Amino acid sequence: MAQSVEKIEKALKLKATPKVGALSLKVGAKRVTLPFDVRVLSSEGSLFVHIPPSAGLFSLSGKDIKKIDSVDAAQTAVKSFRSRKGRGASKAKASAAMPLSPELEAALSKIPAGYKLVSDAKGSRLVRSRARKTK
Repeated sequence: MAQSVEKIEKALKLKATPKVGALSLKVGAKRVTLPFDVRVLSSEGSLFVHIPPSAGLFSLSGKDIKKIDSVDAAQTAVKSFRSRKGRGASKAKASAAMPLSPELEAALSKIPAGYKLVSDAKGSRLVRSRARKTK
């Protein structure tokens, strides 16, 4: 489906987060913050700015800022604004292996299968492990 740059900018208005005090202007020696609800999205090579009632999609290269006019460039800019979902979070929860001393390894190997070592107010003792059913 072919889109225009204006439709892409219109869709980005909803995704952009509002920034308070993001637009300021230097008047003489004073800096004045303008009372506009400015919405901004930025990535390494692209910038989207929405100042009501208009919006613009720009490409950044060094200190140069150029307005994006082609649909292909606008679509690649939209892809660069997408945030990555943390789909690998369960892998991050894996516990790190802790080096054990040979004495501790020997003591833990003596625990029979189906039991675990528990320390509580009663002291250290062996307790039968709970067998969980799979769904």
